[in-house]
Order: sequence, then structure tokens, then C-alpha cells
Amino acid sequence: MKPACVLVRSMAPSTVGSGLPEALRRHAATCLPCQAELARYSKLRRRLAAMAEVVERAPQSVERNVAALITQSGGMQAGRARQLHFARVAAATGAVAAATAGAVAVWRQSKGIA
Repeated sequence: MKPACVLVRSMAPSTVGSGLPEALRRHAATCLPCQAELARYSKLRRRLAAMAEVVERAPQSVERNVAALITQSGGMQAGRARQLHFARVAAATGAVAAATAGAVAVWRQSKGIA
């Protein structure tokens, strides 16, 4: 693989097409593998942008646990940091679950799986 191809592939996730430096844009204009890589990232970005409107609710058990931890931490000074830690872990778990669901949806759509 050419050094320019390596650079295009490493920069593709953050800069699709026009964000590349001029020399790499010229290279990509003549390199089919680089064009394919940029097209894949462009398509992925369009799909992710389309999913921005999709709202996934966290499971009710996560919502209840987070709400309970927040309520408990307000009235108790001792152990407050630990309770807030658990609330952050619960919120992060919900965020990871939502991100995973989104990634699976994009993957399923790209494979044509209903």
C-alpha cells in the first residue's frame, strides 16, 4: 500500500473528501481503493446523520436506578461520591447500549438485513 493510501485511510474517518489536504485529494482522485474508502465513510456518515432523529429510550430499570441514586445522593453526604459513581455508570451503560443498537442498525442496513 502506498504511503498516500495509508494517509487517506487514516484521515478518512474525520475528513471525508474535501477535508483532505490538496496532495491527498489529488492522490484520491486517481486511486480507486482510496476513492472506495472515502465513499464508504461518506455513506456511513450519511447513515449516521439520518439516525440522529432516532430516539431510543433506556430500559425502565436503568431509568429507575439512576433516578433512585440521584434522589438518595441528595439527602446523604456520606457515600455521596459512591452513589454518584453508580449513577454515572448506569448512565454510561445506557449510552453504550444506545450506541451499540445504532451501530447494529447501520450494519444491518448495510448488509440488507431487515
